[in-house]
Amino acid sequence: MVYRVLALVDSWKRELVAGFVQLEVSGKNWSYELKATARFEYDQHLKERISKGDGWSAAEYLQLHSDYGKLLAGCSNQFIRDKELQYQIQLIASPGLPLINNSAYTLGDGAAIAAITGINTVSDFKVMDAALGGSNQQLAYQTILPVTNADEIELVHTAFFAVLRWREENNMMAGQTGAGRDSIGGAVWIGQEW
Repeated sequence: MVYRVLALVDSWKRELVAGFVQLEVSGKNWSYELKATARFEYDQHLKERISKGDGWSAAEYLQLHSDYGKLLAGCSNQFIRDKELQYQIQLIASPGLPLINNSAYTLGDGAAIAAITGINTVSDFKVMDAALGGSNQQLAYQTILPVTNADEIELVHTAFFAVLRWREENNMMAGQTGAGRDSIGGAVWIGQEW
């Protein structure tokens, strides 16, 4: 089975990195190919909003969550146009931008990404693990899907994590995070009406 995923990851609160990742599974063997990447620098206004850290009111935080989701959707659409990937992306994977220290909650409204792009989206990766008492730390999938290029690790693992969620397989392991049980992390947002 082949999965084609647009992975979106934040780079040090300065820019968004997008990558078109093709994952293939045969039995229990996974492989990947990173087919295209692009970087989208945040404008100064967004950098200033993000730099406030966790000093936001609930209303301000939710507005930034929505605005950042719309930005992710816009960058996704631009990436798809620029790389001529129309009708090739099956899934968008967005772990979001962590703004509050040691929190599973991240910026980047997955519903907005799905609604604007029309593409199924997986977001909110760590919320279930945190609810089960886990550390919501990023998990390493090196044993399942080895990635040798350090520049590709975050994009490929983000795509892989989202595909596991989409396949409804456990992707948060209690043995690694300390949660009460293994779980299927991530929220799935349907991009199109069926």
